[in-house]
Amino acid sequence: MKPNPQGSCHHGYGANCDGSPVRLATQLTLSSPAKLNIFLEVQGQRTDGFHELETVMLRTQFCDQLTFQQTSSSELTLSLSAATPAGLRSGIPLDETNLILRAARALQKSVGRVCGAHIILHKRIPPESGLGGGSSNAATALLGCRQLWNVDVSDDQLHAIAATLGSDINFLLSGAIAAVCRGRGEIIEPIQLARKLYFVALRPRAGNSTAAVFGQSMIPAVPRSSKPLADSVAHGIGNLQSLIFNRLTDAASKLNPAMAALLRQIPYSVHRPAFMSGSGSTVYVVATSRPDAQSVADQLKDSCRLPVWILECG
Repeated sequence: MKPNPQGSCHHGYGANCDGSPVRLATQLTLSSPAKLNIFLEVQGQRTDGFHELETVMLRTQFCDQLTFQQTSSSELTLSLSAATPAGLRSGIPLDETNLILRAARALQKSVGRVCGAHIILHKRIPPESGLGGGSSNAATALLGCRQLWNVDVSDDQLHAIAATLGSDINFLLSGAIAAVCRGRGEIIEPIQLARKLYFVALRPRAGNSTAAVFGQSMIPAVPRSSKPLADSVAHGIGNLQSLIFNRLTDAASKLNPAMAALLRQIPYSVHRPAFMSGSGSTVYVVATSRPDAQSVADQLKDSCRLPVWILECG
């Protein structure tokens, strides 16, 4: 029996198609995972002002958390959890410029609901880090509000909404562990990982503006293909470190000298190459296992004096 998208939401009840009441969830909490780019090529400028991309993204276990609370009005509000670190609070808008509220509002309008929600964000993924925290929050907002409001909205409809909001949202909405993503990121080709992958990541205190980085990036005459890397992670073959690539690294390094310094310093500290995720400013190295990742993380904490994360994928 399908819920009626136009049903009332007052007092935590909706309506089935036959008019009988159905109890709605009054609160739920969902994880909002970070992504990591292990390949990113810029293939050209689109007519809509965005860039045509080919990227390989991984879903990680490093997550924010969103709690959705049912309300009896159509109002949408957002707050930060008490546990959100003080250092992240100033960079998180709580008005309609936040993708969480924009995603919830877009879903609300698409189904004509009178439902509202108060959303509490427990933030761990730093903004302007190239880990897709804002995009992941938007994807989670779409999933959470669909469940909270008990609306009959298909995954395809959610993806259509996501494509209007940002480039990484569709991947994070898809549930794929890994994928080659094209277009603005909305064309998704899932990859099965041959094994778990581990990375150690850190970032300078200053973040990167995605728009500024893309604005400074060069479009190559002959773009690289993600296929060798995609085959490597899918079949467990080849040297992953030699295949990781990010076209945006040079532009981001010019805009963020502290990040550029990390990219130079890390190979001397841990004797392995460092890479950038997305438009930065997070940089990372490849680890071979959880114990290896922990060893590398300890070394980077000592040498760089910055917060370090172990990112597990798969």
